[in-house]
Amino acid sequence: MEPAQTWLSEPDRLLHIAASCLVFYVYVVALTRISGKRTTGNMNNFDWIITVAIGSIMASGILLRNVSMLDALVAVSALAALQWLTTWAALRSRRFARLVKPQPRVLLENGRFLPREMAMERVTEDELSAAMRRAGLRGRQFAAWIVMETNGQLSVIPATDEGDPPRGLLSDVAK
Repeated sequence: MEPAQTWLSEPDRLLHIAASCLVFYVYVVALTRISGKRTTGNMNNFDWIITVAIGSIMASGILLRNVSMLDALVAVSALAALQWLTTWAALRSRRFARLVKPQPRVLLENGRFLPREMAMERVTEDELSAAMRRAGLRGRQFAAWIVMETNGQLSVIPATDEGDPPRGLLSDVAK
């Protein structure tokens, strides 16, 4: 087969792919607007997995001949609905939230690294030091806590002259 035939053997197919891309683009933009900022904000593991799955389904609907556009749209809609229902249930039930979403975890307390917790989250001292530098701290003695949040980001809570920040700030955090 000639190289040109490889690229242009089915012009109708290329038109179908372009039209499918347009349909999916409009659909996903609308779905994202409906589902809210959480869909594209800082994602936790659960959100990330759903996003990857939706992307895979969309690609299948665009490129694979044996997956119709309607099949893919239904699958994307079902995943989006399941994500919405899961988030809705997690907002109403702390027990369910713990089941589907990781808890934040304290990795440094009062300037001391917590090796066990760091190992559980696979975080190094260098990564915590980098987080402290980003927060403008001159050393770990200036950090009250560093927390790994549910989305994998590190929150640095500076030490203050007034003592520890209120414990309620860490009420949802594992340690």
